[in-house]
Amino acid sequence: MRIPKSWLSPNIIDCLSFIYLTFFKMPFLGMQVDVWSAGVLFYQMLFGRRPFGHDQTQERILREDTIIKARRVEFPTKPTISNEAKDLIRQCLTYNQAERPDVLTIAQHPYLTYLKK
Repeated sequence: MRIPKSWLSPNIIDCLSFIYLTFFKMPFLGMQVDVWSAGVLFYQMLFGRRPFGHDQTQERILREDTIIKARRVEFPTKPTISNEAKDLIRQCLTYNQAERPDVLTIAQHPYLTYLKK
């Protein structure tokens, strides 16, 4: 499915990065889509850029299916983040929705439970 250009308004552009693009192809979305969005948010908070297509316009990301083709998360060298943070982001951004942990599993991740110890 192609996204209509009319959707590319300033209000929508930033939001599309958070939506796992199979949203447009699947009838039911589980909590794993929320986990994907959380992974994008964590990545952006830590690195100040999108995990996929950070150097591309939103139109190019959609035209070239950048997010759909993304299979692996790459991390910049700066800032340095913990291995636990990287693992959390990798799990959240697991490409295959069936393999991606749900919200309850992610909530138990060591990176998020560190302060509880």
